[in-house]
Amino acid sequence: MGERYDADHAAAWDHYMEAERKDLENRRNGLLRRLLDGPLPGESSEELEALASEDEVRAEHGLVELFSPEGEVYYKHIDTLSPEDRSDRVAAEGARVEWITERTRTRDFS
Repeated sequence: MGERYDADHAAAWDHYMEAERKDLENRRNGLLRRLLDGPLPGESSEELEALASEDEVRAEHGLVELFSPEGEVYYKHIDTLSPEDRSDRVAAEGARVEWITERTRTRDFS
């Protein structure tokens, strides 16, 4: 496994972190607000505004969401992420995608 393996993993980690930093920039610039696309029936626009604003503030502070195997949401600064955090990070991103997808489906059928 040696040096080539280590170099490949280092390159993969650099690529992963580059993607995370781009996502953080998108969040800072209102990605969640755009994805939410306004309230669904029964939702308050104030609640959605608070969610979007909180996401932008977290992104401004460099915080990324993670989802533990126990189902707990927690946040870490992007500069403290390690390869061991990837599964929790992927779980958080998957949960967000699922939630946004379900909102879109609901909006399409409303």
